[in-house]
Amino acid sequence: MAKTKTDSGKQKKADGFVKKLFKQKPLSAVGLVILCLFVLCAIFADFIAPEKMVNGILPVNLMARLQKPSAQHLFGTDALGHDMLSYMIYGTRTSVILAVACTAIATVVSVVLGVASATIGGWFDLILQRFVDSWMSIPSLLISLILMSMLGNGIPQLILVLSIPSGISGTRIIRSSAYQVKDMDYVTMGKMMGAGKVWLMLKHVTPNILPMMFMSLAAGIGGTIMTEASLSFLGYGVAANTPDWGAMLTSGGRDNMYIAPWLCLIPGIAISLIVFSSAMFSDGMRDLLDPRLKGGTSSYKQKKKKNAEAAARSDEIVITLAKPAAEAASGAASKAPAPTEAAVPGEEPAKAPAPEDEPAPEAPAPADRE
Repeated sequence: MAKTKTDSGKQKKADGFVKKLFKQKPLSAVGLVILCLFVLCAIFADFIAPEKMVNGILPVNLMARLQKPSAQHLFGTDALGHDMLSYMIYGTRTSVILAVACTAIATVVSVVLGVASATIGGWFDLILQRFVDSWMSIPSLLISLILMSMLGNGIPQLILVLSIPSGISGTRIIRSSAYQVKDMDYVTMGKMMGAGKVWLMLKHVTPNILPMMFMSLAAGIGGTIMTEASLSFLGYGVAANTPDWGAMLTSGGRDNMYIAPWLCLIPGIAISLIVFSSAMFSDGMRDLLDPRLKGGTSSYKQKKKKNAEAAARSDEIVITLAKPAAEAASGAASKAPAPTEAAVPGEEPAKAPAPEDEPAPEAPAPADRE
């Protein structure tokens, strides 16, 4: 019974988050919808694609190479006659698999290292953070190129190369959030009761940084796809026959940029769209899940409402300050002498009444002399 209540409470929280996202963050909600469409496209690629893959390879039709977008081929064809729409749909599966797997592994690595560094502290924290600083001083793309040249092309190699370095770089963000939590009263009470470091990390620190974990997860999707597309463009991405957006840019798009510009434009727009969607969704999650921004205070409607309330308060203050001044002015006007009437031509001006003679004071009677 208690478990059922807990599950229903979690469901209500999830529904409330989605409602707030669509109500207060419409742009972030649009990003979430676009991401869901890409995921659905990756899951049902075999049913959506006009041309099906045979043994993991799209059929080649040299008679239909470099055709412009038409009713038969909505996105045109490439240099080997592949239908670009089918290639894009199957390339979505590759990008989604890489994005989800890499960001999940990177988030786990960041949480483990960041929470351990903040909770244990001391020499462990010092050595680990200096290692992270040294790691971040090297360009991430250079590290990925070196590792891919050693491991070779392929999806498993890409997952390893993109997730571990990204997880190490994200350690500082998780550590800063965990550092704020570990100084809370309930964590101190747990230490006084004899709780170990592992117990504190699992039961007290990690559950209270879940919003930051979700934000890091959502924000890492766009960066992973960008890095994967860059590696594929440079020739260090997936295998040769695997549909991929980055490989599409370098295989036929770069050589036929002026003859068939759609080979570059279509995958480039898809990459930009999914990166933009993940960035908007992560911003909305930050605004709704961060306690300092609870309720989406950075949304346009909230700002508009706050500005209207501030303007109303300022008007009330002006009216309150002006009221005593108006009352004082009206009082001074009532106390002032009435103005004399203007003289009419041909008439004698009215004379002021003569003041009455005051009786002279009586002299005191002289005292009787004896």
